[in-house]
Amino acid sequence: MADRTVRCTKLGLDLTGLEQPPFPGDLGRRIFESVSRRAWDLWQERAAALASERGLSMGRPDDRKLLLQEMERFLFTPAAAEAPAEGGQGTVFCVKTGKRLPALKKPPFPGPLGQRIFENISEPGWKLWGEQSTILMNHHALSMADPEARRFLMKEMEEFFFGGGARLPEDWVPPTADGKGGGKGAPAPQRK
Repeated sequence: MADRTVRCTKLGLDLTGLEQPPFPGDLGRRIFESVSRRAWDLWQERAAALASERGLSMGRPDDRKLLLQEMERFLFTPAAAEAPAEGGQGTVFCVKTGKRLPALKKPPFPGPLGQRIFENISEPGWKLWGEQSTILMNHHALSMADPEARRFLMKEMEEFFFGGGARLPEDWVPPTADGKGGGKGAPAPQRK
């Protein structure tokens, strides 16, 4: 089955949806219809933290009821409408990191993608792109004077922040000074 796209209620973006409802019933169907795979993964992390912090168990009916209520609230409250972090001003729910973090001061560059990044990516999330773009430029020997290389990097940037696998892998290790760690770069753009 091809990936299906949903307008994610939580993240406010068109993203890859779940393959099937996560469980039977109306709530499972609502989640299937309007929650992305990325938002569902964020819930899984949140649910694990809640269970650990509060000692909750799906085996106990009262705990299960509480977790289902928390799930519904979490998944169907748009990230932009959530209560801001302490101090409140200048934060954004970062779709890259899955956390509310300090916002960028202004769009990183003009145009729709710059505005989208400004509205959905935190300052720490943006810094991750700086690291990733350096890896891509070095790996593919890209020159910013080449318009094709710039287009390639813009496409990679959009995929990095908003693509299907935009969340950082749990086992990702940043590259060290000796070049070890990190991930393999994307395919090089075709040269004419």
